[in-house]
Formats: sequence, structure tokens, C-alpha cells
Amino acid sequence: MKRVLMPVDFSPRDAAAAHYVKQLYQKSSFETILLHVVPPPDYEAAVLEAGGPVLQELMDTRRKLGLERLNATCTSELAGMPVERVLLEGFPSERIVQYASERKVDLIVLPTHGYGPFRRFLLGSVTSKVLHDADCAVLTGAHMQDPKLEDIHFSKIAAAVDLSDSSVKVIAEAKALAERMGAKLIVMHAMTGLSGHVGFNFEKAHELHFESAVRERLAELTKGMDVETLMETGDPGKTIASMVQSSGSDLVVIARSTSHGLAALRSYTYAIVRESGVPVLSV
Repeated sequence: MKRVLMPVDFSPRDAAAAHYVKQLYQKSSFETILLHVVPPPDYEAAVLEAGGPVLQELMDTRRKLGLERLNATCTSELAGMPVERVLLEGFPSERIVQYASERKVDLIVLPTHGYGPFRRFLLGSVTSKVLHDADCAVLTGAHMQDPKLEDIHFSKIAAAVDLSDSSVKVIAEAKALAERMGAKLIVMHAMTGLSGHVGFNFEKAHELHFESAVRERLAELTKGMDVETLMETGDPGKTIASMVQSSGSDLVVIARSTSHGLAALRSYTYAIVRESGVPVLSV
């Protein structure tokens, strides 16, 4: 990992994300880019019914203030690290994805958005768009509020797989991260069951045969690895989140884009991000 992009919006979530970046940096040095995107003044322009010099003055002021705040953001949290600060204009999600591609970023660290009792049901529009469009890995989590650096640990890393070909990459990414962080690796799979896949009820013998095939696939994917494997039956999103919590995992790696496997995780990404309670690395 050579370059990490951390978009900031000058909220308390910036410091929280910075703590995770710092923890990763302590195990593997890289360049960090703090990026703030100044959005277009569509709303202000409509209210002011103005354009030309007035609109230009508004944008100049926003750029100036944005740069001042950017230069003062996370200075203590990222002290001692090589940090580049970049100010752009445009729609945040689009500019984040575009810039990450242009700079060949390896990882985007981006907390989710959501407050109060609705936090577990909400995923900010910027985070959703970045998760959907980014080519690189994205580290995010609904729990990123105000953790202290000393409270962040990576002793157990989970790889949640759907048994498709993408599972090879997920396990490889999780294994590499676990080795870098000195963490234990756990590979987990949520099995919906044979009846749930094809819409019919089958005898227990058929279900057991199906489960045996799943276990064989898990064994094939983890052959030669010193790794714990977990498998439970249920809704993939909720079941993975539950297994992450019950196993005491500190981070879970999932495939963001995948072919349709036995329980393809792509459509469950948001549920895992919202409900697992730990950072989620989407690759």
C-alpha cells in the first residue's frame, strides 16, 4: 500500500478516520492525502438569484475558508506522517472517485454518515456513491465516531466470502492485512440454505449434502492456511454482521463487486457496513 486517500468534511468523523489511518501507518508506511471537495453553490445561487461577480465572490470565499480548515484538519492525529492536502471543487462523490483513480490510490478511508437512533439504517450519499463507483479498496464503518488511537486494535480480521471466484481475492487481501497487523485470520460464510436458493423445500438429506459442498468449498479456498472458518445459515447481511460481532473480529473484508455466488455479498454490502460494528474493507 503506497497511497491512502482520506476525504474530509470538517466534522468529528475526520478525527475518527484519522485514528484508523494512523493505526494502519504504524504497521505499513504510506503517503496520506487529505482531500476536501468544495461543492457547487447551486443552492446559494438559487437563493441569491445572483450570478457573475456575486457568485464568483461566494466561491472564492468558500475556497479560502475550505483551504484554511483543510490545513488545520487532523494535524495532531496525523503528526509524523507524510500528508498531502488537496482542495477540489465539484460534487464530492464524483470528485473523490475521479481523484482516487487519477492518483492511483490504494485505499479510501471514509466513515459513513448517520446520526442518533437512525445511524444503523443510514449510509451517507457520498459514502454510498464511493462504495459503488471506486476502483480501489474502501475502508468505512458506521461506528466511526470518536475512537481514541489506543482503543483501536486489529487482533482478529475476518474475510466474509460468498464462495464465488472473488472469494480468492477477499481472502488474499484479508490474509495480507492480518500478516501486516499481526492479527488472526477468520474466514466466514453465510449460507442461505438450499431451499432459500431455489424456492423449493428439500429433504434434510439434500440440505446436508448442500452444506457438505459448502464446507468443501471453504476448505478449498483456505487450503494450506492457518485459519479459522465459520459458517452459519441466514440472511447474508445480518448473519455476517452477527458472526463478526460474536467472533470478536476487529475488521471485516468483503467483496464489493462480485459474480453471483452461492450467497453473493454485493447486495448485502451496505447492511454489513451498517450493522457489523467494526470497520469494513470493501475490495
